[in-house]
Amino acid sequence: MEEQLLIKNSVLGNENSFALLVKIYRKRLYSYFMKNCFNRSAADDLFQETIFKVWKNLDKYNEQNKFSSWLFSIAHNVLIDWFRKNKNNPVNNNLDEMMIESNYNLIENIETKELSQIINKKIDLLSTKQKRVFLLRQHSGMTFKEISELTGDSINTVLSHMNYAVKKIRNSLKEENAI
Repeated sequence: MEEQLLIKNSVLGNENSFALLVKIYRKRLYSYFMKNCFNRSAADDLFQETIFKVWKNLDKYNEQNKFSSWLFSIAHNVLIDWFRKNKNNPVNNNLDEMMIESNYNLIENIETKELSQIINKKIDLLSTKQKRVFLLRQHSGMTFKEISELTGDSINTVLSHMNYAVKKIRNSLKEENAI
């Protein structure tokens, strides 16, 4: 079924269409949470909470906007709320350390686990804002304009964060002769 039809049927309350719609985004959404909280149980909870909020608020979805952007905006807000609630948890006490993200498509295509680990370490060295932009761009498919609106940063700032993130990762990998 076409995604737009699934969205329309879901808005009308069709649970089967919504289940198929969730299936389309399950992997990207779950990966987004895992790469931010490093905790399978928390990622499961965040995923479920996001899906519940999406279902509950489908009537507020504006069809003129990209569904994936709307979905990941909700996911982003759920994640930020989770960080706020868990800020005293020793695992989550440093947002800079926890906001690790990765280029999912790149890592998915990498043949060796070792290279994947090296890339994750390099991504860990990015600033929080660079990681956030990098993750939203790679996992949500959001445009830079949409990321700008979500984060409250100017489009130039968002583009700058992405540019620096990619350059830092690339240069760091070249220094180690990993690529």
